[in-house]
Amino acid sequence: MLCERCHKREATCHSTLVLEGVTQATDLCRECFEASGPPEARDFHAVAMAARCQYCGGQPDMGGTDDFVAMLAGEQQMSFKCMPCSEELLRYIRQHKLERVPQGLSQEEQMAAHRTLWEEAQRHMKQWVSERDSR
Repeated sequence: MLCERCHKREATCHSTLVLEGVTQATDLCRECFEASGPPEARDFHAVAMAARCQYCGGQPDMGGTDDFVAMLAGEQQMSFKCMPCSEELLRYIRQHKLERVPQGLSQEEQMAAHRTLWEEAQRHMKQWVSERDSR
């Protein structure tokens, strides 16, 4: 697929923006991507090119600001995950969120509950990767 801006080089930077139900996809070559975006986008691209899965060190399939639960816990940061680790983290959070975060809590109590869930999920992922790698 050719870059949709220069129509000369292969598109290697693919992004999708969903805003108010409207999806906009962009497919650019690296040069056009770097020239078109704000410095933050160029910084993200540079980080993404060198990134490894935060849990197992494998090739990441996704990345960006951290997971929704981490953001709710006040621990937003850049992270990258391979697909197996991402799926396991999501499975764990979905399974335990309903049990650990009751309805009707104050905002402060919700943040504390999400922080606890996030910390438990991080411990789970370390254990899960360790057990997976020992097989």
